[in-house]
Amino acid sequence: MEKSTLDKGNLYRLPWSMNDNPIGWVEVTDICNIHCDGCYRLVMGGGHKPLQQIKEEILFIKKWRNCDGISLAGGEPVLHPQIYEIIQFITDNGMKSMMLTNGYALNEEKLVNLKKAGLTGLSFHIDSTQTRPEFKKEKIEHEEQLNDLRLKFAKLVKKSGDFYTHFGMTVHRNNLEEVPDFIRWAIDNVDYVNGISLITFRGLPDLNGLEYCTDKGENVSFNTSSLGYAISAETMKDVANVPSQEVYAVLKKHFPGYEATSYLGGTVDHTSFKWLIGNLITDNKGHIFGAYGKKTIEWAQVMHHLFYSKYLVYPRMKMGKRIFIMSILDKQVRKAFKNYLLYCLANPVRFFHPVKAIGLGVIQGPDLLADGSVDMCDDCPDMCVHEGKLVNSCRLDECRKFGSMLHVHVNKDSAKEILARHHNHDN
Repeated sequence: MEKSTLDKGNLYRLPWSMNDNPIGWVEVTDICNIHCDGCYRLVMGGGHKPLQQIKEEILFIKKWRNCDGISLAGGEPVLHPQIYEIIQFITDNGMKSMMLTNGYALNEEKLVNLKKAGLTGLSFHIDSTQTRPEFKKEKIEHEEQLNDLRLKFAKLVKKSGDFYTHFGMTVHRNNLEEVPDFIRWAIDNVDYVNGISLITFRGLPDLNGLEYCTDKGENVSFNTSSLGYAISAETMKDVANVPSQEVYAVLKKHFPGYEATSYLGGTVDHTSFKWLIGNLITDNKGHIFGAYGKKTIEWAQVMHHLFYSKYLVYPRMKMGKRIFIMSILDKQVRKAFKNYLLYCLANPVRFFHPVKAIGLGVIQGPDLLADGSVDMCDDCPDMCVHEGKLVNSCRLDECRKFGSMLHVHVNKDSAKEILARHHNHDN
C-alpha cells in the first residue's frame, strides 16, 4: 500500500490545547433519522437534551475552552425542537456555530431560520456508510451515487443563507480510491463548497484476547452490540486500517498541487497524524493553482489570537485573490501565485475569474495499540461536557454507559500480533 513521507518539521503544529481551543462540542439530542455504520453515538434513549442543560454546557465550554466556535452534534441536531434558541444563545455569547447534519430534515424555511439565529455553517455527512431514505431500496455502492444529493444540499444552503458549507466522508479500505473523485466534485463545485473532511473509519475491536474494564477495574461485556463503534476483528482487518498518511498519499498522487499545512499528533504514538489540515487554491472553473503553506495557517492562528484572544475556526472572511499577499511569507502560496499568473497571462480573461480556497482535512480517530493503550488526538478539538468534565466526544458513549472510558488489557499474544499488524497498516 502506498504511504506518504510526511515530515512534521514541514508542518505547523496547531497551537491548540485543552483550555485554549477554537472548537467545543455539544451534543443536543440522541435522536437521529439515519443509520451510519461505525457511528460514534449509539442511541442511548435520552431523547432531546433539555435547553437549560445545553446552555450550561455551552457556558462551561466557553469558560474552559475559550472557543471560537461550537459544533452542534447528536443524533441529528436539526431535530431538536429548540434548535433556533440554542444557536441564538451561542451567537449571543460571541461564538460561531457549526451544525453537523445528515441534511435529511433540512429545508429552505429551516435554513432561513437557522441563518436568522446566527448559524455560521453546516457540516454535511452524506456518504456510502449510511442508509439514506432518499435512495429507498437502492443500495449505495459508490460515493459518486451521492454527488447529486450533495449538490442539492449545497445549492439549497447557498440559496437560503450562504453559510460556510462543509462535507464529510468516512474513509475506509473499500472506498479509499474514490476519495479523489469526491475531492474533484468539491473543486468543481467550489462556488457552493468551502471544505471537506475525510474521517478514517475507526473503532474498538471485539477481539479474542482483549479484556475491557472501567476506571474502577470492573470488567464489562464488550461486543458489537455494546457500543456503536465496537467492530469485529474482520471489520478491523478489512475496513478500518486506513491511516491519515495513506489518505494524504492518495491526495498527493491525484492533486500534485496539494500540500498539508498543519496537524495535531497523537497522545501515545509520536508518529501519528490525527488531524491533518490543508487548503487548495483554485478558481471557480476547477483549475488548481496550488495550496496554502504552513506560514499562512500560522499567521491566521497567531493574528486571530492576538486580536481576538482565541484561535480561529470557520473563517468568515473569504480571502479570494487577497490570499496571494501571503506570497511574501509563504513559499507555497508564492508558487501558487506564479501558477496563477501564468494561467491568466495565457488568457487574460481569466484574471476576472474569482479565486477560491477549499479546505481539505483528514481526521484519524482513536487507535488501539498493541499494548492496549489508545492513541487519541492530542489536544482534541472535539471535547464535550459529561458530568462536569471535558471528555473526548468520540468516546462519550463509554462514559455514559460504563461510567468511564474503557481500559484494554491484552491477554493473548495472538491479539497483540493482530493489533500490531493493524497499527502498522499491513493487510
